[in-house]
Amino acid sequence: MTRKPIQAAVGGPDDERARADALRDAYARWASGVAVVAVRDEPYLYAITATSFTPVSLDPPLVLVCIGRNASVWPFLQVGAPFAISILAAGQRRIASIVADGGPLVRPLFPPDGDPVVPDAIAAFACTVSATHPGGDHRIVVGAVERVQLGPAAPPLAYFDREYRTVD
Repeated sequence: MTRKPIQAAVGGPDDERARADALRDAYARWASGVAVVAVRDEPYLYAITATSFTPVSLDPPLVLVCIGRNASVWPFLQVGAPFAISILAAGQRRIASIVADGGPLVRPLFPPDGDPVVPDAIAAFACTVSATHPGGDHRIVVGAVERVQLGPAAPPLAYFDREYRTVD
């Protein structure tokens, strides 16, 4: 495999498109876990998959997730709003695929009330939005962790090179 050198953009539309494609390809080579970000807006529940989740701090307990500006959950993630993040197990690939589109969901995937966490996720965090920040075509959402739920000790679901993978 031949690596392409890093090049400066020349400035034309074709150069910009090629640079964006190269950047998208490079980002796809970052392996990450798969999480589900969910919010309730009765009678609906909205959820998306996210690979941009990261712990921030133990004291105070903070996490962050980057949310696309057009994501279905974004309008509900204003400062003070509750949301949940579930870290998926390798066997939960189907759930990741179902919520990837981010539309309103039917209840069977989630508990009928309480925190909107994915059942049997390897870990889940019930959070309150403490801050949001601009992040290009995304928004950076910082969540104050209110509750933690540990699930089964199972291998995580991973995402690499635009495919779900398992970690051995």
